[in-house]
Amino acid sequence: MHRSPSTGLKSRQLVAQSVASCLPAKLLPYNWDQKLRDLIIGISLSRSLLLQSIAQTRPGNVKTYENLLSAFLGQQRLEMRSPYEAYVRSVLGRISRRRLHKHHGKAVIIIDSTSHAKARSRGKIRPMPGAGKVRVHNLPTKETVLVPGYQEIWLGLLLSDHTVLPIQRKLWSEKGKEPASLNLTEEAAIRQACELVREVFKIDVILVADSGFRRKDLLHDLKRIEKIDFVIRLEGKLTVRVDVDTGLLRDLAPLWPKRLLMQWRDAGKHPLLSRVAVRRIAAVDSRGAEFSFNALFLMHENGPLEPMFLATTLTTATNADVMAIVRLYSWRWGIETFFWNFKNGLQAKTWRVFSCWEAIDRLLTAAHMAYLALILMAEFCQKGHARARPFMRRIDNILRTRFARPPKLTRGRFFQIIAMDFPSPRLLDEALL
Repeated sequence: MHRSPSTGLKSRQLVAQSVASCLPAKLLPYNWDQKLRDLIIGISLSRSLLLQSIAQTRPGNVKTYENLLSAFLGQQRLEMRSPYEAYVRSVLGRISRRRLHKHHGKAVIIIDSTSHAKARSRGKIRPMPGAGKVRVHNLPTKETVLVPGYQEIWLGLLLSDHTVLPIQRKLWSEKGKEPASLNLTEEAAIRQACELVREVFKIDVILVADSGFRRKDLLHDLKRIEKIDFVIRLEGKLTVRVDVDTGLLRDLAPLWPKRLLMQWRDAGKHPLLSRVAVRRIAAVDSRGAEFSFNALFLMHENGPLEPMFLATTLTTATNADVMAIVRLYSWRWGIETFFWNFKNGLQAKTWRVFSCWEAIDRLLTAAHMAYLALILMAEFCQKGHARARPFMRRIDNILRTRFARPPKLTRGRFFQIIAMDFPSPRLLDEALL
């Protein structure tokens, strides 16, 4: 019986073409450009950061290729910053400006951090290079549990469908190679991401962040020095001045007159009905300089959540402006969805590369590049790109074959279909008989 060509083989070709188009040659010495491309393609196809799994996507001896990858990542002379920046800039250049979510003509950048908890494996005594302490999340206890691991700072562009496209990452640990503090690392990442968006899309940006970025010095620098608009969640224990009154934000805000009643929050979560008050407030940073910004106070009418405070430099002149600011913050959840897709779609929770700090950072950098290659392919498929049409027809066939009611093609399912090239392309042939 005749068998249709494997979607797995088609996906390998499309991934390779996408990576090659975004990563031009001659950016690295020796033959390292090809090794980097092979690493990105291997991560895309295996959906894993385990070197052994990546090696299985290549011909030849798996153990030999695994050792070559390990040696490549640990090279002291390897500098991936230039090819990484060129790759991300190339990917953004292929994304239409119409795909961006814009507020008053400005792109929205969301920043947040995620942790990689790494227990030492195989009973090895040698400590992990540069591992600090990170918090274990989703535990059935309120106690803080700290384990060895690493922290990553991510920044992403908010797209029109309210998903987040990651454009910048920084690996940090208090025992890492970089001497900079976490605060300085975050500020450098914000500055680089904003410069990248301004350079590629020729538009300004708005930064959206959770309460982890509530520092007064950061708020002041974003407003006065970097000239970046922001919507950042505050904590109620911040000392502020409102007109002639000075005190904690949580004590002063309940006295503010309520401006409007609105329902908000992402559709995937339980909607909130909140009364919103707005005032202009002032604060003093650690250097003694006073600065002012607009503050929103949200008192929730339903649910057990605590009152919420937002700091912003955006205008609050009308109720429509206030509602837009609250919704901008609610779409911050898109970066949490990205974390889930990144860690589960590429198995970024199970990697084991402990040769040096640089190898860990380079592996996660390559994983970011692989994720962008898959997103770029998904964009081409949704647009009906000529090269992607045969691939999309095969994807539709898979969904119809395996599901009585073909589900919507999500990014997670798209990643799974790409991975049919690993471990065996014959999986699809059997589905298409």
